[in-house]
Amino acid sequence: MFADPERLEARILREWAQQQHITIRDNSESGIARALLRVGAEALREKALEAGYDELAKDQAEGRREQQARRRRYVERVDKTYTA
Repeated sequence: MFADPERLEARILREWAQQQHITIRDNSESGIARALLRVGAEALREKALEAGYDELAKDQAEGRREQQARRRRYVERVDKTYTA
């Protein structure tokens, strides 16, 4: 599939490889395999980054909720002190 220059997948892989400064010579199986390995590694790295950012966003949201709860408790204590 990726060795057939008539296939869209092969053209896309070659364009990507060229952008990454990877040379695939004469439909070399090893060159195609290296390029596919890099594509896979980059896709996994992007997924890992997305997962990390999602986790960070959850942590930040949880931290904000905790901070708001502390503020509410503080305001309630202060209000009780001054209204008592």
